[in-house]
Amino acid sequence: MKDVTETMIYDMAFRIRLYIASKISKEKRANDLSEREALILELIATKGSMSISEIGNFYPKVSNSTISTTITKLWKDKKLVDKKIFPANQRITKVNLTEKGRNVLDQIKKKQTDVYTTVTKSLSLSAEQNESFQQILE
Repeated sequence: MKDVTETMIYDMAFRIRLYIASKISKEKRANDLSEREALILELIATKGSMSISEIGNFYPKVSNSTISTTITKLWKDKKLVDKKIFPANQRITKVNLTEKGRNVLDQIKKKQTDVYTTVTKSLSLSAEQNESFQQILE
């Protein structure tokens, strides 16, 4: 049963990503964020202040230098995060969302909600199935 559920989740996730990609091609992504940038913003919003290595722990296949470069773009170019040197150990930089970053994240979440609503409507799920679907996604 576990394999069937995992296959179903993978298939649904793939279809949702295709749907999102088709929508994004029609309209620009919020502030032209890459998928990695958007995921990092969501991670910081969820976990709070984080160091670059802590963020990197969530992306084991991505080097810390790539994470650092992405954070620098979010900080310097897009002003979506701020960076503060940790006073106790000045080799550690903590990253937080700025107000602009929170606003952009709100826009992203609204788009995700719209996509979720569209997907659940198109699947014609019963109330019970919709509840199960939400539990699976959580």
